[in-house]
Amino acid sequence: MHLRFPIAAGSFYPSEEEELNRVIDEFLEKTHVEISEEPLAIVSPHAGYVFCGKVMSRVYKALSYAKDIETAIVLGPNHYGKGLISTCTGIWKLPNAELLTDDDFITVLMEKLPLEDNPEHHAWEHSIEVQLPWIARILGEKIKIVPITVNPAIFEKEEMISLGKAIYKACKELDKKVVVIASSDFTHYGIAYNYIPFTGSPSEILEKIKQTDMNLIEAIQELDTEKIMELGSKSTVCGYGCIAVMVEYAKLAGAEEVKLLDYTTSFDVSKTTDAIVAYAGIVVV
Repeated sequence: MHLRFPIAAGSFYPSEEEELNRVIDEFLEKTHVEISEEPLAIVSPHAGYVFCGKVMSRVYKALSYAKDIETAIVLGPNHYGKGLISTCTGIWKLPNAELLTDDDFITVLMEKLPLEDNPEHHAWEHSIEVQLPWIARILGEKIKIVPITVNPAIFEKEEMISLGKAIYKACKELDKKVVVIASSDFTHYGIAYNYIPFTGSPSEILEKIKQTDMNLIEAIQELDTEKIMELGSKSTVCGYGCIAVMVEYAKLAGAEEVKLLDYTTSFDVSKTTDAIVAYAGIVVV
């Protein structure tokens, strides 16, 4: 059985179990969220916790309302362009947990998709890993995971619709209660990202970034996959394809409402416009 060791521990989040749990618990203790229904899916950022931990705490606090979740399906962009649609079965080791993959679910998905099981595609990718300490803390170490990276090179509407449908069909065939987690940051602005479509004072830049992101967030709230893909393709939102997959699944699963729980940017911490990344926490019920 493959052991996938953490690569973001010590940089994106604490590498020691006690400190990691303390950081997560402190974020959660400061967070109040009320939702009327159990979450079907969430959108969560994947930056360092110092930058996006507050946003992550909102969506994962909402996830604590879910009951009897058996499997967490975590979709993340592959920032290194490895593979196309790729999973990594085995044990995902973390400072605060060891999570097993749901191999039965993955086997059924492989019958419906060109899904490759390749640990090398996940070896240096953080978009899924940074979600897992929160998942373990909220849902417990017995939760199983289906980690799937999607290469942005295939962020196309039909591909994302097919993946969303396959996930829904696998849930039905296996009669499993799942939550789907789309891991994505939003606009990446500044010289560090070679993306400066507008300039101005920090407050003006932040307002324009927010306006750009809110257009995409409105499309998510409308469960409009075509619009998500159209706006995402013109943006620097790294995981818009994964969000579209989540939306397709959620529509089939009977989604009734999409709530934006929080929105912020790295500027709150860094105070520099050279590299600004925006983060949105979204829950689908």
